[in-house]
Amino acid sequence: MDALSVERFVVGDGRIGCDVALAPHAPRTTTPALAAHVRAAFPDLPSHACVNGVGDTFGVVMEATSLPHMLEHLVIDLQTRAAPAGTRPDVAYVGVTRWTDESAGRAHIEVSFTDDLVALRAFRDAARFLNAAVVTCSP
Repeated sequence: MDALSVERFVVGDGRIGCDVALAPHAPRTTTPALAAHVRAAFPDLPSHACVNGVGDTFGVVMEATSLPHMLEHLVIDLQTRAAPAGTRPDVAYVGVTRWTDESAGRAHIEVSFTDDLVALRAFRDAARFLNAAVVTCSP
C-alpha cells in the first residue's frame, strides 16, 4: 500500500489543486534519510524558494516537513524539468500545501502551471517517486 495517494484534482486557470491522503502507516513528515534520498535525485530542490518559519528556502525544512509539502516541491521541480530549454525564463512556479485534517493524514496542495497535462504528469511522477522513496528510506 502506498504511503501517499492522490485523491482528486481541480484544474483552474493556471493553478491545479490536489487532495492527498496519507495511509495510516505512513509517516506524516520527512526524515533526514528521506531528504537525502530526494536530494540525490532532485539536487535543485533545496534551493527552491519556500515560505516557512525557519528560512527562505525549502532546503532548511526538507528534513522535517510534511510528506505533502515534499510532494508539492517535487511537482514544481518536475514541471521546471519538463520545460524545453530556453523557453519561458519568466515563469516561476509557486505552490502551497496545507493540512485539511492532519490527524487523518489529509492535505491539499495547489501549484501553478503553464501546461495542465505537464502538471498532472508531474503529480503522478512525483507521487510515484515519493512513495518509492518512503519504502526505500524506511527503517
